[in-house]
Amino acid sequence: MANNIVQSVNRVAEDKGAENVTANQPRQLQQQHQQQLQQQHRQPQHQPQHQPQHQPQHQQQHQVQLQQPLQLQRQQQLQQQQQQCQVIWIATGSMSVARQYHTASILANGKVLVAGGENGSSYFNSAELYDPSTGTWTNTGNMSVTQSAYRASILVNGKVLVVGGQNSAGMLNSAELYDPSTGTWTTTGNMNNARNNFQTATLGNGKVLVIGGYNDASTFLNSVELYDSSTGTWTATGNMTVARCAYIASILTNGTVLAAGGYNGNFINSAELYNQSTGTWTTTGIMNVARQYHTGTILTNGTVLVAGGTNSTGYLNSAELYNPLTGIWTTTGSMNVAREYYTASLLTNGYVLVTGGQNSASQVNSSELYNPSTGIWSITANMNVTRFYHTASILASGKVLVSGGVGSSGVAVNSAELYQ
Repeated sequence: MANNIVQSVNRVAEDKGAENVTANQPRQLQQQHQQQLQQQHRQPQHQPQHQPQHQPQHQQQHQVQLQQPLQLQRQQQLQQQQQQCQVIWIATGSMSVARQYHTASILANGKVLVAGGENGSSYFNSAELYDPSTGTWTNTGNMSVTQSAYRASILVNGKVLVVGGQNSAGMLNSAELYDPSTGTWTTTGNMNNARNNFQTATLGNGKVLVIGGYNDASTFLNSVELYDSSTGTWTATGNMTVARCAYIASILTNGTVLAAGGYNGNFINSAELYNQSTGTWTTTGIMNVARQYHTGTILTNGTVLVAGGTNSTGYLNSAELYNPLTGIWTTTGSMNVAREYYTASLLTNGYVLVTGGQNSASQVNSSELYNPSTGIWSITANMNVTRFYHTASILASGKVLVSGGVGSSGVAVNSAELYQ
């Protein structure tokens, strides 16, 4: 959510706190006023006649005091309504190429690098940059390989590593680096295994962990390997206990990597943890629901929110939380709309924004927010364009840039929009 959204949500929270204070003030004043009136009525008849004459003036003063906080409440409610109306999607510059299954990486200079992908009939090696200050896209150097459904990781040196995926030749084990200072791509060492529908995680030591997926033989993989940017080489590390694709991988606050859910011929509810110190995986608590194509978001308190996806029962709107301290999953509020192939973004105010996707009914343009403090999802403004297989990027301003994907007509779109 952009700064306006963050400020809007923060103001709502502050205003609610103010309402609680001001709501109590009239009750206290009314009680005091009633007690004073009761005491005055109990006064003996021989009291000076001038005392009752002061009661109307005294009562008027209290009425003014009572009216002021009520007026303040109305003003605050109006401000909240105005702020909520400001939460909207605004179209921004369109990409030069309509694409889906691409990646979007936020560079150190604040620009967003979008590369590769496909449009359903052709694979791309083109790349372009979004400049938040102008709202425009400019072309940058092409990748050496056309690829779709690959993964991109930001390295500690600021370069972008892209690996794997697929093109018309099949699954890929290739890897290359984008240098933002030159706008060019250079190849680096190939992975030990070609893989698609996998996940990556950049570890605290700067190495990139590539996990699972499947290969050309449609074999589900439990193999894992590490990329060392200082040498440009890959080394095998401990295998997962379960082969899986279409799962989530999240780096926990303690540095371990959580892999959960996915598919390997069966829908998976198991989860496991990678210890980068030992290079080994250990099982952890089982999810309440088996799912694939879900999202995993690390909340500000360190818990992991998993939501949506699909399994044998169909599209899911259920959500659950993983507690790294206990290794236990607990259910939380369900999304208003079941969806897969959507995005989930942690906003600067701690809320989680989900956008788009598809379900059994249709493609989706709806968005909703998860409030970690209440465990409740609320509908927010719809995107201007229905899309899935798209990307979402949190800009330095706090705004959310959504780009590309498959539109309502079933073809890739080049449009982009901002949530603010």
